[in-house]
Amino acid sequence: MAEILFPSRIALGRAFCNRETERQMLVQNVQQIRHTLIISPRRYGKTSLALQAISEAKAPYAYINFFNALRDEDVAKKFVGGFSSLLTSLMPASQKALKTLTNVLAHTQISLEVKGVGASFSVRPSSLSPLETVQHLLEDIESLLLAENKKAVIFLDEFQDIVKTEMSDLFQAELRDFAQRTQTVTFIISGSHRHMLNKIFDDRNKPFYKLCDRINLQRIKSADYEAFLQKHAKEQWKKPLSMDVIDEVLNLTENHPYYVNKICAKLWNLNRLPTKVDVDLSWILLGEEEYDSVVNDISLLSKNQRLVLQALSQREFVKEPNSVEMIQQLKMAHSSISQALEVLLKNDFIESSTQGYRVVDPLIKYVLNKAA
Repeated sequence: MAEILFPSRIALGRAFCNRETERQMLVQNVQQIRHTLIISPRRYGKTSLALQAISEAKAPYAYINFFNALRDEDVAKKFVGGFSSLLTSLMPASQKALKTLTNVLAHTQISLEVKGVGASFSVRPSSLSPLETVQHLLEDIESLLLAENKKAVIFLDEFQDIVKTEMSDLFQAELRDFAQRTQTVTFIISGSHRHMLNKIFDDRNKPFYKLCDRINLQRIKSADYEAFLQKHAKEQWKKPLSMDVIDEVLNLTENHPYYVNKICAKLWNLNRLPTKVDVDLSWILLGEEEYDSVVNDISLLSKNQRLVLQALSQREFVKEPNSVEMIQQLKMAHSSISQALEVLLKNDFIESSTQGYRVVDPLIKYVLNKAA
């Protein structure tokens, strides 16, 4: 199978671009059992960063994705699946390993399942309570790692969805208690809803307050992208890209990792060196492909929220969204603009920095400007 250099989802190995500082921090944290929260807008590469760092740290791991885990039972089921994958990465599925696990794991029933030419462990918790299931699995993970003299990573993705369960605070309290006393497990936590994650980790009354080091993931710098793209261009076409091409890619995508990969995936399918025209055509085609998705996202907003989003889309940054100029352009009251901004920020349509407010997704800007 040909290597995918510009994947739409997870980028690892040669497809992973830079993030040197963040990778080094995560690798060190895994080695030192320091827990880390990764925060960024959607599609910035949080999962890729975590998995790349785990790979470089050569650590066995469990990947637990809480997307749509809306009930207590869902959370427990996700942990069972993560525990099963961790067992597989810790030791080969064999009768000898099964005997070891049976002796060490006090709360979990393990069996060996043979499927075709392969084998795997089947995990069945002894407790029927979702909270006790999580408690017991964590205890068994610690016991096993201590017995094997190993360390491991538990990567909790889409963590904000755990808030929607009935026992959310109890689950969080149990995880914090374990995270504070474990000698073997490092937690890496991420999610796609910054507002909810900030509420979980910044509220001093919540269990996860000040538990983790934090990585606020930003867009990859132009110089790093230039080196990355030139390296792969020389491998592909034996020649470097013109700076016009690189500048156009980064200008259109605004260095947004998801869209850089989307455009470059099209360009790298050409049997010749791409031109600036190829970049522009690829962006137009991408806009057509993603149009329905963008429209669906925007349709969830109110009239005022859409008007404010469209006004912000016409500029790179807006320092004063409540300025007289904006009020006159939008024909909206100061309070209405403020309310719309609050919702747009909460749902990651826009972000705020020292430079001002800007739309997070460059394709949303493109679609809204085209429709204006």
